[in-house]
Amino acid sequence: MRTTVILAALLAVALWAAPAEAKLVYVKQAASANPVVYVATNKGKDPRRLGVGRAPTISPNGQWVAFVTVRVDGAQMDTVVLQKLKAGSRRLVMRSKQIDSLRFSPDSTKLAAVAAGKRVRVYDVVKDELHVAAAGNLRGYSFSPDGEQIVYGRAVKDELTSDSDLYVVSALGGEEERITTVKNAVNPVWGLEEIAFDRFAARRNDAPAYNLWALDPAAPEDLRRLTRLKIPPLVSGLVPLEISADSRRMLAVFAGQDTQVGFTVAMANGRTRALSQDFETGTVGFDLSADGKTILAHTGGPDPGAPHDVVTVPYSRGKPKVIVEDAAYPDWNR
Repeated sequence: MRTTVILAALLAVALWAAPAEAKLVYVKQAASANPVVYVATNKGKDPRRLGVGRAPTISPNGQWVAFVTVRVDGAQMDTVVLQKLKAGSRRLVMRSKQIDSLRFSPDSTKLAAVAAGKRVRVYDVVKDELHVAAAGNLRGYSFSPDGEQIVYGRAVKDELTSDSDLYVVSALGGEEERITTVKNAVNPVWGLEEIAFDRFAARRNDAPAYNLWALDPAAPEDLRRLTRLKIPPLVSGLVPLEISADSRRMLAVFAGQDTQVGFTVAMANGRTRALSQDFETGTVGFDLSADGKTILAHTGGPDPGAPHDVVTVPYSRGKPKVIVEDAAYPDWNR
């Protein structure tokens, strides 16, 4: 199994390399009834309107953009639109009462989302087929580096502190494998060498407190603790977002009530750093460049109604650089 993981990692290095034409997607008028999705160069130049919607994501190869349409005329369902950038063709690929966590596989052949908090649905872009990869009380999911599997958290009950562990399954569905037995594992992110995830501690009359851990998929019984943060009341702590291609750097978000701010985490020793001292209206990270050197973020905190700019931030400290004014919720394939 170790050899398989190494080969998959070598393949994924090639897959995660930034394409010749890196692109950026983002949302304008995010708090309005008709937010608009745009695509531009990865420096924010030459913007092009794609349509009314939210939560855009771009495929690693830069060929596809997916977003969730805005409900109109009393519609009771969210719909995911998949648009090919060069040809301009569109597909309506899935519908649900609620759709969240929209993302592409690293090889760009699959598009996944969480439907109503209960199913990970995976759309096969090549075969035009929709699959259910996982079901239950979901607690986050992530594609494997080669895009062939997903890891996900699943809780026994629909409660924040219900027993929860991590499972691995084929991205198109099949027999699952439980890889943790700690009963408090959630929010996995699968990197080239390790899966990062949260373990939570229950607190009386408060949300559970998160700290980051990691495991090797080839030896999942050996857990490695990354952070030992003291989590204040009304916030949950760090949630992992992405790991760099060299497995050295992680982008995370410190989340809680009216709180969301980007954090960097060193995978070697768990050292953390906030992107902003303001945890309510500061810089929120969304994506990490493949080489781990640049963070894509927006300013203005988590409130959709607040003013935002899309910015890039050097991972190793530095001032944010505005690349799109009055825009939010970015994603790129850089």
